[in-house]
Amino acid sequence: MKISKKLVACIAALMMVCMMLTACGTPVSSVVTAEDGHAEGEIGTTFRTVFFEYSVDSVAYPSEYEGYVPGDGYQLLDVVVSIKNTFGEALPMFNSDFQIQWHDLGNGPDDYDYGVVMDGSSTVMPDEYTLAKGDKCTYHIIFEVPADAKEFSVSFLELFDNDSEGDLFFTYFNK
Repeated sequence: MKISKKLVACIAALMMVCMMLTACGTPVSSVVTAEDGHAEGEIGTTFRTVFFEYSVDSVAYPSEYEGYVPGDGYQLLDVVVSIKNTFGEALPMFNSDFQIQWHDLGNGPDDYDYGVVMDGSSTVMPDEYTLAKGDKCTYHIIFEVPADAKEFSVSFLELFDNDSEGDLFFTYFNK
């Protein structure tokens, strides 16, 4: 069977068009969901919970934040979190929805804490707020952690109205 040069040229042109159209698309960002009850990621990982999508966008270690200074033996950890409500209705949200853990000082039962509440700050995650259906927000969560700690994770645990627990999500990072 003889293949004409025109047919080969048409097929090659069609393949080039397909490749160009594929390359022109917007890159698809990966979203991590929990498997077997938990999920792990790093700074920049987007997690999909049953209520919302969120990511830890960045971390910093300031000596003070809007006038707040850590106690003796502690350092501040500034965690920037972005959240998008994907639940379909308004969500009550809390600063304490996110927890910090440090992993390099013995892994004791008290090696965790919650964000500092800074009433009046427009950048720090409020103690309590409502995230409307489809809305997005970005907040700083300010944690006080031991000055010697260098290995951290920020976690979120799904909690339901009937007091049951869902999936657990971790973002790991080092100083």
